Amino acid sequence: MSKFDALFRSIKEKAKVVDDVIFELLPEKEPEELYEATRHYPLAGGKRVRPFVVLTAAEAVGGDWRKALYPAAAIEILHTYTLIHDDIMDMDETRRGRATVHKVWGINMAILAGDLMYSVVFDAATKAPVRAEKIVEIVRAIARAGIEICEGQALDLEFETRDTVTIEEYLKMIDGKTAALFDASAKIGGIIGTDNQEYIQALSKYGRNVGMAFQIWDDVLDLIADEKKLGKPVGSDIRKGKKTLIVAHFFQHASEEDKAEFLKVFGKYAGDVKGRGIIEEDIREEVRKAIELLKKYGSIEYASRFAKNLVKEAKEALKVLPESEARKNLELLADFIVEREY
Repeated sequence: MSKFDALFRSIKEKAKVVDDVIFELLPEKEPEELYEATRHYPLAGGKRVRPFVVLTAAEAVGGDWRKALYPAAAIEILHTYTLIHDDIMDMDETRRGRATVHKVWGINMAILAGDLMYSVVFDAATKAPVRAEKIVEIVRAIARAGIEICEGQALDLEFETRDTVTIEEYLKMIDGKTAALFDASAKIGGIIGTDNQEYIQALSKYGRNVGMAFQIWDDVLDLIADEKKLGKPVGSDIRKGKKTLIVAHFFQHASEEDKAEFLKVFGKYAGDVKGRGIIEEDIREEVRKAIELLKKYGSIEYASRFAKNLVKEAKEALKVLPESEARKNLELLADFIVEREY
């Protein structure tokens, strides 16, 4: 038995209820292709972690989590909308084991599907059975998260044109691109469940730290995970030239000689390499050597510690909340984020 078994059961149970609401909000209707495109990623599944945070946060402050169902679904639809647009920007062909929306329906329809989902997000947010002033707070939290996600994505795009980024720049990017939505998820649950501003702010801090830890741990796993569990080649971020906390730390501490050696591989295998006549084993060997350089300067260990410290701060923030099964599940979720192997 795993210490996370009860957490997984709770996530699974709440995901089923959230999915019912998502497909109510994104029905099968005309125009057929448009609505098929909006349902494409939700039908592929997913753990629904962000909606779980919304519902469990509401429960953790003494509220009825069922009152948070529409905002929870709104958060997941917002997340899915960002994935559709991310896939267009990155020209990715697969997501969750199926063809991306723009590959199936074309770029124009994919953009429309994303725009429709963004509108549905705000419609869903207004359906929470709470006071009007709380609806305003929920909508404002979602809008703020949307702004921060765009800012973070813009920074990420800018990073693609540069050899290096600083640790501070990277943290600012993920603070928007990834952490903002976790922050909004926890905060919205708090808004629905209580009037206690101290509790709501504690949940907001929890969500922000968990969101940042989530992204940093993803970056760590890309270099250390079991390839079968990860579902992609180890070192994919190095192949693509993706700027991470690990890479930022390396460039801050490495010798000029080692930086030059690393840059020979970093980003070398971005895009489709099938037509280049490159042997996969040769790529793996080059990537392995690049990973060894990152290890030489303790960059992977640095990022690992950074993520675990964020989780520690997230759990510390929750201590103002009354003890409950819901609070325990939020704490366990934070632990799982930096203990997972995939």
